Amino acid sequence: MAEERRVVTVLFADVAGSTALGDALDPEDVRVLLRRYYDVAREIVIEHGGILEKFIGDAVVAVFGFPHTHDDDPQRALAAALSLRDRVRADPNLGDRLPIRLGINTGEVVAARESATGDFPLSGDAVNVAARLQQAADSWGILCGERTVASIRAGFAFGATVAVEARGKAQPIRALPLLGRAAALPVAARTPLVGRASDLQQLELVAGRAFHELRPFLVSVIAPAGVGKTRLLEEFLERLPSVEPRATVAIAQCLPYGQRLTYWPLRGVLYRLIGVPEDATPLTVRSSIRVWLGGSGLEAMDREVELLAATVGAGETEVTDRSALLAAWRTFFEIAARRAPLVLVFEDLHWSSDSLLDLFEFVMQPRGDLPLLMIALTRPELLDRRPAWGGGRRNYVSISLEPLSDRDTAQLIEQLLEGCSAELVDRIVRRAEGNPFFAGELIRSVAERGGTDRLPDTVQATVLARLDQLAPEERRIIQLGSVFGRAFRPPGLLALEPNLERVDEIIDRLLDKDLLRATGSDIFAFRHILIREVAYQTLTRAERGRLHAAAARWLAGIAGEREESLAELIAYHYREAAGIATAQRPDDPQTLEVRKHAVEWLTRATEVAAAAAATIEGARHLRGAIEFAEPGRLPELYQRLGEIGESSDFAVPAYQTALRLCREQGRPPEQELQVMTGLLSLYTRSQGSVADRPSFEAMRDFRREAATLAARVTDERLLARYLAADAFYPFWMLGGTTPPTATDLAEATASAEKSLSIARRLDDPNVESMALDALSGTSQIGGDWRLGRDFARRRLTFQDRLNMVEKIDAHSMVTWSSALLGDLDEADRVSAQGLAQVQPGQVPAWALHLVIWRLYVLALLGRWDEALVLGEPWRAHGRMIVSPSRIERSSIPSCWHFRPTVTSAAGLVMGVTTCAPSPRR
Repeated sequence: MAEERRVVTVLFADVAGSTALGDALDPEDVRVLLRRYYDVAREIVIEHGGILEKFIGDAVVAVFGFPHTHDDDPQRALAAALSLRDRVRADPNLGDRLPIRLGINTGEVVAARESATGDFPLSGDAVNVAARLQQAADSWGILCGERTVASIRAGFAFGATVAVEARGKAQPIRALPLLGRAAALPVAARTPLVGRASDLQQLELVAGRAFHELRPFLVSVIAPAGVGKTRLLEEFLERLPSVEPRATVAIAQCLPYGQRLTYWPLRGVLYRLIGVPEDATPLTVRSSIRVWLGGSGLEAMDREVELLAATVGAGETEVTDRSALLAAWRTFFEIAARRAPLVLVFEDLHWSSDSLLDLFEFVMQPRGDLPLLMIALTRPELLDRRPAWGGGRRNYVSISLEPLSDRDTAQLIEQLLEGCSAELVDRIVRRAEGNPFFAGELIRSVAERGGTDRLPDTVQATVLARLDQLAPEERRIIQLGSVFGRAFRPPGLLALEPNLERVDEIIDRLLDKDLLRATGSDIFAFRHILIREVAYQTLTRAERGRLHAAAARWLAGIAGEREESLAELIAYHYREAAGIATAQRPDDPQTLEVRKHAVEWLTRATEVAAAAAATIEGARHLRGAIEFAEPGRLPELYQRLGEIGESSDFAVPAYQTALRLCREQGRPPEQELQVMTGLLSLYTRSQGSVADRPSFEAMRDFRREAATLAARVTDERLLARYLAADAFYPFWMLGGTTPPTATDLAEATASAEKSLSIARRLDDPNVESMALDALSGTSQIGGDWRLGRDFARRRLTFQDRLNMVEKIDAHSMVTWSSALLGDLDEADRVSAQGLAQVQPGQVPAWALHLVIWRLYVLALLGRWDEALVLGEPWRAHGRMIVSPSRIERSSIPSCWHFRPTVTSAAGLVMGVTTCAPSPRR
């Protein structure tokens, strides 16, 4: 058996005062006593289902939970400890001479079985802690670790918690003395709960309304793992033809590491609806989308095809406008629903990326009357990330699955185990605690083993006990499959372990045992995600690293033209492999090779995410690349992190690090100026996102250095960006104690005009917009507010040629100028138009600025309800995506502060204006 990670309970028993015993007795007499002691210990440990790991001098080390898990391993260890203590103390030959003390602890270990000797060597802190507890116990005393006690519900009595000082431990070990057995506590009475019939009826009712009344609905099925979300969905889909025979079902499965994979689950939905196989080339995907969209009446067919394809990595061009991307998917689903009633299922949505959640929230607000039902299966953790999930929508239903009642659980058991005794039913009901998956796994475990002596009492123990009963080759398939996530393909297993034999036959056996289910011609998924999680946890970290690296190599090898669509998945596997290898073998040549591949694919994944306007995920990938990169790659990576971060809190430190590394490594002036331009833009144009404002002297020196570099650079596009960034210097001065002079304004205007001229000649609308923004600012600082607004309005004429930062900022500046000029109608109209093009999580700091100014305008107009509806999600989510201090400085808190107290229009204006947002970002 290969090494595994396991949760076990370790029992240490040692003789107190063994040194004095050796002085008092002849060595032969001591040997006789210890042999008797060992015989008693071996008998008791085996009797309670444990194994004797070893004898160390006069100490006994026993393990419960390996190589086979039981439902009650901690209880067995406690019972064995009491029995061993009592037997030794009562033995006429041992009791007076061999006082023992015992320690028990539960925790994770690495375990292996040596076939030649039959030994089970263990390593891990759990073993060391058990030894320390034994040393701290009194003669005839038993000390138990907190984790062991936490798993005991009844049957044993404990004393007060004690703190055990242990060498090498930063904190004392908390332990409880085992006093003896106690009467079993009665199972707490439960309030009778309704089974799943009502939940199923509710789903069918909502589906009927969605399909027959053409009312799109969203249903969130929310429950902890194992309570029955997937089973409820399966039953509903089986009954769906009776509700709507023509319905089409498309399922998006989010992976356990989904927050690192941006839009991966949408691939399955897209491929299902357009009818292409999993291994379709990008060209096939694009052509199939075009054929599928035929006859839909779309005016911008090419754009729709490219947006959909780019989302799953099959596009030909980069997509930076996420609002267009989200709109494309909504259009896609609307077309599908018009052709046939559509059921969209997002499974395990709590694992999705933030960008996928944004997309889901956007598309669940379709336009028009459609036979569309969207179902989200998720754990409650989703609500921690999106507190307002589903709120404010008319056709939204939340189904919270509660544990089954004892009656319903008993009925389930009796249906699955015909002819079972009432005692067995009662035992399973007590252990299942209303979790249907738990109950089902208990039943299967009993049925396969033919007994009830090892009934697990937790989901992990249940699954692991069942996996322990599999044949070695079956168990290995489960372990290897767990590396890929919820689903896997047989060729992938062979890539991880080429010597596997009879893979298809073994998978068929696992299908028969209901551990796997087929989801495609050669794709198999774990029946429940907890099977995958427990199997993965048994792999040692070293083996996980090796297998993740093999998975990454296989995926990269089969990617072909699909590299972009698989980039984030490959990057995930390489990142896992590199992290483990770096921790365990930092200087190994293979580690260096894995790190190199991790950097390569994490960088690709960054660009894939950025192309889909998923900046949060892109930054996460880039940080991973930085973690593993060689020094020579770091300047570019930090610079790119600054660019992706835009005006987020981490952008300035990223640029500063890039600049330091460029200078240390002697990079060319062009690269150094690129970095300085990005940093200068943050200092001046986006100073609201800079936590530590440079001093006047530091800013003066920084600008001088940049100007010196610019004199050595011939790249006109770079020079135009630098000139535009430097033209915001007067605005930066407004934030200090020295206001800009007429000379400062004249120099900034000249710099902006020069930048504008170059940008026009190069036909670069984004740099042109930046220069116009600088001219707008200098005009307003100089007192000409209307001219400043005219410059801002000119930026809006570029429309979709602008990237999202420039587009949203242009709307913000027109809104701000109009509001302060008293033109609230234009401010209202332009701010609404701008916000219609941005989604939560997209260019968050710039979007927040527009939100703030729209809230200000709505407050001045007295439209409090609209302000509260807009502000609530930003107040909840803004702290997670931008600096909390920026939320506090905004008008968002002021809307909540002044609403209950304002009694007149004058008071409203005075109150909100006092807390008005900063005029710039």
